[in-house]
Amino acid sequence: MTCEVCGRAAEGALCGHHEVARQNVEKAYPAWREAYGTLDWAAYLERVSANKETGQWAAETAKWLRKQA
Repeated sequence: MTCEVCGRAAEGALCGHHEVARQNVEKAYPAWREAYGTLDWAAYLERVSANKETGQWAAETAKWLRKQA
């Protein structure tokens, strides 16, 4: 299989880099939701992917997650 984000070899939908990024993006959501009050999943992913401080793999993964929803 290949990563649906970057095309690298993958055992599932994502390569190791993007799988770790997916886990980190999902893990950070509760903290963001608490900080912003009401922040739905789609808005969170948009903010993460647009944030200049977000790393490349996390931003790419956030964009991919938005397409999955």
